[in-house]
Amino acid sequence: MSKSFSRRDFIKLAAAGVAGTFLAACKPKVVEKVVKETVVVEKEVTKEAPPKKKQVRILLSSWAVGEIPFDRTAREFNSTRDDCEVKVQTTFEGWDTKVIAQINEGKLEWSAAGILTPFLVMYKWVKTGMVQPMEEYINASKQEGADQVLTDMIETIKEDGSFEGKFYSLAYSFENITFNWRVDYFNAVGVKEAPKTWDEWLSACLELKKWGAKDQIYPTAFAGALWTDVGALICAATDKPYTEEGLIDWKSQAMIDSLAFYKKLIVEEELTPPHGTDGWLDAYYSGKVASVQAQSSRGVWGQNAFGTDKVATSPIALKEKGIANAGSVYWGNGVAILNKAPYPQEATDYLIYTMGPQNLDFQKTVIKTGKTPIYNSAYEKIIKGDPKFGVYRWMVEMLENVKKSVPAPRNNYYTIQHTMFKKHIVNFTEKGSTMSPEEVAELIYKDSKEEIAKQKA
Repeated sequence: MSKSFSRRDFIKLAAAGVAGTFLAACKPKVVEKVVKETVVVEKEVTKEAPPKKKQVRILLSSWAVGEIPFDRTAREFNSTRDDCEVKVQTTFEGWDTKVIAQINEGKLEWSAAGILTPFLVMYKWVKTGMVQPMEEYINASKQEGADQVLTDMIETIKEDGSFEGKFYSLAYSFENITFNWRVDYFNAVGVKEAPKTWDEWLSACLELKKWGAKDQIYPTAFAGALWTDVGALICAATDKPYTEEGLIDWKSQAMIDSLAFYKKLIVEEELTPPHGTDGWLDAYYSGKVASVQAQSSRGVWGQNAFGTDKVATSPIALKEKGIANAGSVYWGNGVAILNKAPYPQEATDYLIYTMGPQNLDFQKTVIKTGKTPIYNSAYEKIIKGDPKFGVYRWMVEMLENVKKSVPAPRNNYYTIQHTMFKKHIVNFTEKGSTMSPEEVAELIYKDSKEEIAKQKA
């Protein structure tokens, strides 16, 4: 301790320390309260997006989309469904090859395709695995009209859309080969009804030849394809136009008679354009053809050009009255469900919504294009039942005609026979030709068989 620090100072310091201690002991305790703040953490909650709609893509031939409102019905259908969206796309070059490749790779984009013309492509589409049967999806559909599709359908149309007992092609219409004639021209020579037999057809044409000579009007014509020409004539001459092997019966008496009559009209009596077909369509629209054996829609084309009172569509003439016959060549314009399709049920629902018997507006649109409906009810409700469609009453005769018709064989032979027909028929129908019906039939048959053998090999 410093010398300067006296006893008195010490006593003061001690007293102060005691006092400080006492004061500290007497002072109230201060309790420090820590208030923990509640921290509100805002968690961002993302609202779940609605399920993505199934994109149901359908491929259709451009000509069909051009004349039938598939795009419009797709929009209408889409407005009724929350789960899917139908998109109609037109076919493109090589589309079928791409579809088959995608099926094999398990990456198919489309669910349905058309137009399936059975006599042309049914065999190919089924055998390559491109399409699958439709009954399962039609039966499972909750779409209005689904339960009537197969029961209301004309039976021979159902046969045409089938292969080996399974239904593959839902058609929106059918076409058959008909006699399309200028009513005003025929009436001018005293013919008030379409010819019922080949003799009546020939007789009317001979009169028309004289009547129209000054204006160079051809009494009749053919559309220039196997089915429209002798393929249809043999159906009018027999009820068995095809052989067991699936070819036209080229060697039958019915075919020989058909070829003989064909040549008589074209070569012997000169009642048609050259070769029976050359330039017939332009001549038809120019008023220079009095009648043509062609698809039924060609009659409506004529009505659109000249008036409904000027052109009529009738069943083709039979070889003779009372003869057993196969009606006419016919086919459906159909759509099929693709094999391994991503959305086969939804695609089927759309097709039923659009093309089913319940959609009368769609059926009316089809009828106006000259295509014939495939449901029995359409004839009763629209063609017979709606006075505005009285001009289409001729379709009732087509219904009766197709009911007795024979579906074309399910193979790929039509194109081969058509090619051989076009190859040899020119010489047969050349002016002054001496080739017999038997000779041309043998050539077509022989060449067709050889080509079929090459394909099988």
